[in-house]
Amino acid sequence: MDSITALKQGTPLAPQKLVEMRSKGMHTVRFEFIVRLLRLNTQIITLSIYWEDGREFMQIPTAQNVKRKLVYASEPRVSGFFDDISLLCYPLDADAKVKVDAELDRMVAAIGEYGRRGSV
Repeated sequence: MDSITALKQGTPLAPQKLVEMRSKGMHTVRFEFIVRLLRLNTQIITLSIYWEDGREFMQIPTAQNVKRKLVYASEPRVSGFFDDISLLCYPLDADAKVKVDAELDRMVAAIGEYGRRGSV
C-alpha cells in the first residue's frame, strides 16, 4: 500500500516496481472483465480480449498521464479505457477500483445488451 500512496503523491518509484504494479493491474483488470463476462450467462463462442499495445506499455518504467485500451475483439467489439494510474493501483486503491469497475460494468453492459438484442 505504501507504493500506491507514494505514487499518488507524485513520489518516484523504482522503474521495476512500476512495471510490476502495472503488469499486476493489467492482468487483474483483464481477469475481472472475464469473470464479469462469464456472469452474463450468454453464449460466448470466442473470447478474444487484449490490451492494445500492451506489450509495449507494460514495460514503461514511469507513470504516464494516458489512458490504456482494453479490447473485447468478439461480437460486439467493445473497448474500455483505463487511466495508467488506475492500472498501477488497481485493485488496492479505492479510487482506482471505482473507476475501473465502472468502466468494466459499462463494457459488460454493452455486450449484454447486444446479446439480448441478438436473442430476440
